[in-house]
Amino acid sequence: MSSLADLGISIQQLRKAKGWSQAELARLAGLDRTTIGALERDTYTDIGIRKVQRVLQLLGKTLITKDIGMPTLDDLNQTKGDW
Repeated sequence: MSSLADLGISIQQLRKAKGWSQAELARLAGLDRTTIGALERDTYTDIGIRKVQRVLQLLGKTLITKDIGMPTLDDLNQTKGDW
């Protein structure tokens, strides 16, 4: 699973824990409900980082970066077709 898919799952779990519908979270974030749904399902084609930040802030979270190290040659060969 990609880290973006993991992000979507986390957003969905956090939203449900607050008892919010997708429509409620969308209203609070100033977004369309379909944007929240696409974010949760990892089916969006393009979403701005500020929109993601707004959603996460409402859920009490933030984005962070972490060092994942350099990919191995095998890693690069496996993802070659993904470009």
